[in-house]
Amino acid sequence: MLTMKGENMEELTTAESMVMKTIWDHPHEMALQEIMKLTNETYGKDWKSQTVSTYIAKLVKKGFLRMNQSGRNATYEIIIPELSYQQEQSRKFVKFWNRGSVAQFLTAFYKDHKLTKEEIEELRKSIDELDQ
Repeated sequence: MLTMKGENMEELTTAESMVMKTIWDHPHEMALQEIMKLTNETYGKDWKSQTVSTYIAKLVKKGFLRMNQSGRNATYEIIIPELSYQQEQSRKFVKFWNRGSVAQFLTAFYKDHKLTKEEIEELRKSIDELDQ
């Protein structure tokens, strides 16, 4: 089903992404009420517990979260790290929109955005690290 390299990793809907990003931003086991509160605060939503519970159930089914039950209380823990999902989504985006060319992607991404010297240096450093 899932691997850390993202093979066969399921995509998240926008709403699922909001809930999952909330959990990734607070990487500890959380109960439904905490997830609901933080998601609503972060994204300006007014979702009820049933709505958030539905998204969490989908995230569990997709393998992003694990539910830990203790009596009537349930908490959720992260299975798929945020970086793994980001990497997989980035690869898919570049493959589809830029025919797999990272250089073409960067050119398109920064075409109308002037990079600062710090950003250019950070990119150079990242590229040099890939070469080692």
